[in-house]
Amino acid sequence: MKPMRKITVAVVEDDMRLQRVVTEVLAGSDDCTCIGVFSNGESAIAKIPTLNPDVIFQDINLPDLSGVECVAQISPQLPKTQFIMLTVYQDTETIFQALAAGAHGYLVKPVMPDALLQAVREIRSGGVPMSRTIARHVINFFRHPKPQPAENLGSREQ
Repeated sequence: MKPMRKITVAVVEDDMRLQRVVTEVLAGSDDCTCIGVFSNGESAIAKIPTLNPDVIFQDINLPDLSGVECVAQISPQLPKTQFIMLTVYQDTETIFQALAAGAHGYLVKPVMPDALLQAVREIRSGGVPMSRTIARHVINFFRHPKPQPAENLGSREQ
């Protein structure tokens, strides 16, 4: 029987401690492998497309540019790569910016090591890994849409 190919993962995270945790978790896995770790957006944008990972763990707050911008620049080059945001940001605007840029999942730090592996496996099997609080933000957004201004009304009438 032919062995299954490991899921390749790249990590874009400026926190060295979290980098170490994620790479150790992936190294201890039978079905995942870390193929690159990047501490800033510029190096990630330059190098990740040549690695062509299956999954990218992407921080939002990087020293040089936003992780959302990284996703927006990398995702058109790697349409099969799936991005999981790994961040502390939980506001609706940031969540939707990340999803609109091409993110496929959104986890809020801190994340337990087993949840990292579960997220990689879930996204590769067609799921959408999201922290519970993020899923609640998304649901609430659609349940309570902002009122749209009526068409053909002047600014005073609106």
